[in-house]
Amino acid sequence: MGVSLFYLVALLPIAIGAALWYFDKEIVWWEWLIGCGTALLLAAIFHGVSLWGMTDDTETWSSYVIKATHHPEWVEKYYVTVEHGSGKHKYTTREPRWTTHHEFWDADDQYVSHEITQTFFEEIRRNFKNFVTEQPYKSGFDSGDRNIYVTYNKTGFIYPTTSLHHWANKVKAAPTVFTFAHVSTNIAVYAWPENPDWRISERLLGTASVLFSQLEFDRMNARLGPTKKVNVIFVGFSDKDSTYGQYQEAKWLGGKKNDLVVAFGGMTKNHPATWVHVFGWSESFLAKRNIETLFTKYPASPELLTLVEQEVNARYQIKEWKKFDYITVEPPTWSYVVFFIVLTLVQGILYFVFHTNQESKDRFGSYARSWYIKRY
Repeated sequence: MGVSLFYLVALLPIAIGAALWYFDKEIVWWEWLIGCGTALLLAAIFHGVSLWGMTDDTETWSSYVIKATHHPEWVEKYYVTVEHGSGKHKYTTREPRWTTHHEFWDADDQYVSHEITQTFFEEIRRNFKNFVTEQPYKSGFDSGDRNIYVTYNKTGFIYPTTSLHHWANKVKAAPTVFTFAHVSTNIAVYAWPENPDWRISERLLGTASVLFSQLEFDRMNARLGPTKKVNVIFVGFSDKDSTYGQYQEAKWLGGKKNDLVVAFGGMTKNHPATWVHVFGWSESFLAKRNIETLFTKYPASPELLTLVEQEVNARYQIKEWKKFDYITVEPPTWSYVVFFIVLTLVQGILYFVFHTNQESKDRFGSYARSWYIKRY
């Protein structure tokens, strides 16, 4: 039956409405059409909302600041139409109004713009070592500063950034297709990092947060993000066994669209990991296995980060999610029940109004006859 069931159910009030239109002189054809349109619109809304709720997911995009801009305050002048008087003495005028665009600073990466403080802008300017004046078009400019002041990243200095982006995840809606085990609440695995601070991520989890430099880890992601479309996450378990790597993968249903997750245990700054489990939807199996080898060979260090980055650059490929288009997402049973109740109420109210209002076939007939007589 699938998602088309919403539309099949919507045919029921359409058929009942057709019968009412045929037998009830109080129901006219355009009222029946309104009923049809309302039923189909409700079906489309429930269809879309149910699928969106089941498949909506987020992924992290990594980047770095490519420019920062100072937008000084300026005043815009525009005109509005104002009515005066009343009756025969009513007239309109075009009168000026002004609005102030207040001063602000922002920083752009390859994907989004982030508002920043003046202090951070000045820091970026010092590290980018340039400062240019530009004059963009400002509609209705009246006073203030026409210019903006921009510093571009020409030195290669990396201010890492993250941003969340939505996508449709059919795997999330049909996890049984991939048989991810249920993870009990008493198993201490981690929530997926949403990185609420766009400048400092939360992608070093557990012991990984003390073994690796957060800034250098984020810079690695910033370099890899724009080219490899990857989101690298390290999850460190101190004294847990290797099953926790499997638990973490099950908890995250294999990871988000572009995740490459390295779960490990037993690692210190002097000793390599005793176990490693790398997962993600990429089909670059060799890259995953090579990263596992690196973690069992090297202790936590900047050198290990460099080797991981080189491996991702050389062999990682993001998965083609179009391959999951074959998955059929079935809306939950409760959505059909709610849809049927709402549809019944709305259609009942509509046809009650149609039956009790002034419109009728007889009235429509008198309109038609009067129009015919006037014309001929």
